[in-house]
Amino acid sequence: MTYGHRKHPRETLTTTRPQDRIHLAPAPSGRAPSYTRRAFLTTAGLAAAGLATYSNTLARHELVHSKITLPIRNLPDAFVGFRMVQISDLHLHGFTESWFLEQVIGQVNAMDPEVVLITGDFVSRGGSQRKITQAAGECAEILSQLKAPQRFGILGNHDVAVGANRVIEPLEAHRTPVLVDSFFALERGSDLLWLAGADDASIRLPDLDMSIPLYPKAPVILLAHEPDFVDHVVKHPRFPLIDAMLSGHTHGGQIRLPGVGPLVLPPLGKHYVQGAFQFEHMKLYVNRGVGTVGVPFRFNCPAEITEITLQRA
Repeated sequence: MTYGHRKHPRETLTTTRPQDRIHLAPAPSGRAPSYTRRAFLTTAGLAAAGLATYSNTLARHELVHSKITLPIRNLPDAFVGFRMVQISDLHLHGFTESWFLEQVIGQVNAMDPEVVLITGDFVSRGGSQRKITQAAGECAEILSQLKAPQRFGILGNHDVAVGANRVIEPLEAHRTPVLVDSFFALERGSDLLWLAGADDASIRLPDLDMSIPLYPKAPVILLAHEPDFVDHVVKHPRFPLIDAMLSGHTHGGQIRLPGVGPLVLPPLGKHYVQGAFQFEHMKLYVNRGVGTVGVPFRFNCPAEITEITLQRA
């Protein structure tokens, strides 16, 4: 419907008494009465304001608890049914408030996982160095409230952009190891499961020869912030050794319009936006993250905590 261009004939309103007859003059130049246009603009403005308020105050703080099963080849007995939780893209003090991150940690603790994996972007680039340093330190302190026996992180593009050491040092000081082109063996008795952490692929060049053990003799789960990096992973000689890959980065699109999809997607996050994807024997899972960037809005794309249970393929 187009407003301001429909012609209206002369209109007459008649009450029950002739003396109360009222004549309305036609709108000049055949245009609709101005109050119709104003009412439309006012209604549209209020709707837009309401949508922005919902996206900022309600939808941005909605948390979805996703449960997935990862089938792993030759999974050792000690790791059958092993439960991990993945969170990602915290962006503390970009737009993520401390209380909201603490709420996330509380929900993770309630799940009682054995390991928590944080797949990058602890902070947001932009702002003063002092603000970023404070955000990194506070993020590390809040993550130290995690009750899981073990936790690990990797770097995201924002972490590298603000200075990787500025993020790594407070995390490791609060007992959150950061895997940067390195790996770590989870041990349960004599059984092993390898966690491999790739460096950020947006700003730096990950070295999978360093990230993936050459002779693992046990399953390998790769943590890589940018999901589209998988297109490089599948071409690497050590791809046959990788059983699963966990990523974040995209925020799931953050703002997803019905019938349209995500409005904006980042580099290296345009093809595998959210959820699970299969690459031969390896499954990729893309977590929608906790925080936001660009604008403090989420719409049709809630923040996510992913509970992962390992099963033998």
